[in-house]
Amino acid sequence: MYELMPEEKKFIQIMEIRDDGFVEFNFAIAEAAMNVELILPYKAFIEFCQNNRVSFFTEEQDAEVLIDNENWQFGLN
Repeated sequence: MYELMPEEKKFIQIMEIRDDGFVEFNFAIAEAAMNVELILPYKAFIEFCQNNRVSFFTEEQDAEVLIDNENWQFGLN
């Protein structure tokens, strides 16, 4: 399998596991605030996580992302 940027730590934050079998999540490499929102079918999500050896966002990273998102929403960045 292919791992994106194997030398970097990768993180996910699950936003929603939907009834239609899709998982909405944030994915970050190295820095939680620089993340992308992705959606994958559940099986593909599991494979993605395994291939990239992801960790869940820590509580500190969750807070950092929340503040960053609010700043962008209100034009403070």
